[in-house]
Amino acid sequence: MSWASGEPSVRALDGSDANGPFSYERVRYLSQQFVEELCSSSGLTDGLLREIERVIFEAHPDDARDGTLDFAELLDHRASRHRLAREREAEAVSQISERIGTELEKEKLIATYEGQVAQKKKLVDAYTADRAKLVSAGSEKRAQRHTELAGAANQVRAKLRQFAGQRQTFLAMQDEVKDLRRNQAPEALRQAQSRHTHSGMSAEQWASFLLDYKGPVDNDLAGYVKWVDGEIAKLKGTTPAPSDPNTPYFRDDVDLSTLSQAVLEAEMARLEKLVSADKETQRRYTALSGSIATETAALQTLTDKLKDAQGARDRARDLQTQREEAYGSAFDALVAEQSVLENLYAPLMARLAASSGTLKKLSFSVTRVANVEQWASEAEDGLIDLRKAGAFRGKGTLLQKANEVLKGAWEAGDSAVVIGAMAEFRRLYQRDLLDHSPVAHTDQAEFRAWSKRFAQWLFSTDHIAIRYGIDYDGVDIRKLSPGIRGIVLLPLYLAPDDSDNRPLVIDQPEENLDPKSVFDELVHLFIEAKDHRQVIMVTHNAILVINTDADQIIIADAGPHGSLPPISYRSGGLENAEIRKAVCDILEGGEGAFQERARRLRVRLER
Repeated sequence: MSWASGEPSVRALDGSDANGPFSYERVRYLSQQFVEELCSSSGLTDGLLREIERVIFEAHPDDARDGTLDFAELLDHRASRHRLAREREAEAVSQISERIGTELEKEKLIATYEGQVAQKKKLVDAYTADRAKLVSAGSEKRAQRHTELAGAANQVRAKLRQFAGQRQTFLAMQDEVKDLRRNQAPEALRQAQSRHTHSGMSAEQWASFLLDYKGPVDNDLAGYVKWVDGEIAKLKGTTPAPSDPNTPYFRDDVDLSTLSQAVLEAEMARLEKLVSADKETQRRYTALSGSIATETAALQTLTDKLKDAQGARDRARDLQTQREEAYGSAFDALVAEQSVLENLYAPLMARLAASSGTLKKLSFSVTRVANVEQWASEAEDGLIDLRKAGAFRGKGTLLQKANEVLKGAWEAGDSAVVIGAMAEFRRLYQRDLLDHSPVAHTDQAEFRAWSKRFAQWLFSTDHIAIRYGIDYDGVDIRKLSPGIRGIVLLPLYLAPDDSDNRPLVIDQPEENLDPKSVFDELVHLFIEAKDHRQVIMVTHNAILVINTDADQIIIADAGPHGSLPPISYRSGGLENAEIRKAVCDILEGGEGAFQERARRLRVRLER
């Protein structure tokens, strides 16, 4: 390419040496197959989408492009926060689903825990009855006192279990604090920096975003561990020195809740030796007392588990509400991204609305498209067992039901509508879907893992995408013939580019267009384009040569055909008689052919 103002430049016509928006194109070249390639009968091609995106991007003033270089970068710049929000909500749905699965498993264990609690109670009652039979006459008061001490000792053991659990929790929290500072927080900061590369913040400024705990948690946790160790030590106490077997270790009016485990057990051991004079009876009494203490502790543990399981349904219900809210928030993010695209179209739509002819008939739309087939196939390909008898036996039944209940909400509803549709789908079919699980419900570990995958699939949004739509006179451009698509594309491609002053080299723009469309749609566009850019056109169409009022016409003559035939050129304006005659000969078939056509069409020619 030779430039009047400087050195020549070289670029490959096929764009092989291009580097996207980073390689400034000094000339815009549209090849002979340009319209044909972008407007194939197979549908809306990636190339056409890229060109539409380019036109949309260039319809934005420079100061409204946020420093981006192309449409994809501008879209990512505007929509990234909504995409990240969608990812976060999807992760929240996954985590909540796992917790729901855990709570539902607990609920299923209520009957089991109830049976085990009843058995433990019977066992403790039986041991207690057996021990009462070992009490000799006159020792009833000592046995009663032993029972009171055993109750107090059980309370101490319960407190010791509680403190032991707290101690393990504090130690685990210390490990988590170390892990957050060593691994999680630095990685979270690195991910944030990679997501927000345009922040312009320095390393020192980014350091303020390093996650850490608000308070002095290291000292707090160390203090908690020291405190709980002290409480455990106080509850365990020190075994008192042996004394007179007939003398108690403490007075009868002492508050038993203030005594340590060691003192209580020492007093109980003293009483066990006095309930009977027989050594074997004493041994059996002591053994039964130990069994009662062990089984009572187990009974308390089972009772706590039963109470926890009985509250699982309410907790699961609350978690399900949270999951629905997270699912709705994911759709809010999707709708927000859709709005971003609609706003990106706005400048181009404003230009088209002020246009006439073909351009005025164009309209753009941004729609959500739910690939229900993909969503259903993910479940049918191993997540549910299609061989089982039930509502979802056989391939295709899930797709049918999803189309009936969910598709409309996915594609057109807001978050409230989507949440309602999913609630209805679950009400109708969740039990049936669970019955089609390929994993036995009794296999808790496997079923829990399957339930998590099932919930992630059920509440996923990966199958929902945002699609651009282009209508011409109310008809989707993908349903038009390649020729009509060409009528649409070229005006769309040329008209909004009034800010583009690069020379335009275009090869046979009239392909696939009828002569009337060439005159009605293209001629005025090229005339308008001449006002702000140089246009070099290769054409065999007389309408474009003559009616665009070309400033210079270059006629190429090929010599004898061989491997490389010689080509010569003549140039001039239409005011040049030789050029006018050549145009008539080449494009109209000569004056005789031109007049013959006029005669047949009954058109009067004036000389």
